[in-house]
Amino acid sequence: MTTRPLTFKRIGFFLAAAALALSPTAAEAKVRLKLATLAPPGSAWMKLFEGMNAELKKATGGEVSFKYYPGGAAGDEKDVVRKMRINQMHGGSMTAVGLGEIAPEVLALQLPLLFRSFGELDYVRDRMAPTFERMFLDKGFVILGWGDVGYTYIFSNVEVKTLDDLKKTKMWAWVDDPIGKKVFEIAGITPVPLSVPDVLPSLQTGLIDAVYTSPLASIALQWNTKVKYVATMPLAIGIGATLINKKQIDKLTEEQKKTLLEVSHKWHDKLVSQIRRDNKVSVKSLTKG
Repeated sequence: MTTRPLTFKRIGFFLAAAALALSPTAAEAKVRLKLATLAPPGSAWMKLFEGMNAELKKATGGEVSFKYYPGGAAGDEKDVVRKMRINQMHGGSMTAVGLGEIAPEVLALQLPLLFRSFGELDYVRDRMAPTFERMFLDKGFVILGWGDVGYTYIFSNVEVKTLDDLKKTKMWAWVDDPIGKKVFEIAGITPVPLSVPDVLPSLQTGLIDAVYTSPLASIALQWNTKVKYVATMPLAIGIGATLINKKQIDKLTEEQKKTLLEVSHKWHDKLVSQIRRDNKVSVKSLTKG
């Protein structure tokens, strides 16, 4: 029996062959979808997102899962959208402000006093959803599901009973929120524009003394600890949605895509119901005594 000496060329061939044999195929490779959100760790939103991730991992045999970046770890929503466009972040769970960075038409759902109830919002959103979804798809993004922030109220450190009272506040405006800024402009109020992560420290230092958000979000973000009053009339119903880069979804197998969409839609339906219940509880918690 004759043997051939192992040359560097043959060793390289064998190593390459072994690597190919051991590496998973494209269809079998594990995919982690990086998803950012302003929702803080431990909040109602994150608990539901974690439940969604657990079911997705189980349904795909661990092949597809989410990696979350909560609490503004990836920046404000405008920053997240920019990162999504360059695929540095695969997706984001965001409010209408972030959604409006991609498809401004969706901001129509955030006009003040447009909806008197969740029923009215659901009626319009359900019928407009296919139109909005096509708009986002045209921009390269897929909606995994719609969500809610809840009724938006004004929270302040001074009692606000009239427009003149409101004009005396150091009102915050989300720097990237065109609806909020326009509303305050029409009302004759000059707000302090800040990103969401800057709100809590600005309340602490007194740079601002009034904000607008939902009861549940005010607790999750700890803004409620720095204000004393909440208005009784809501300004609007805050909406949201989870988007993901279509290029990333296209890397999945057809079965994985189907599972991702089914699981995501299911958990976003749960999210809407849960957030509405939790906001009711939050109102009672904030107004007791």
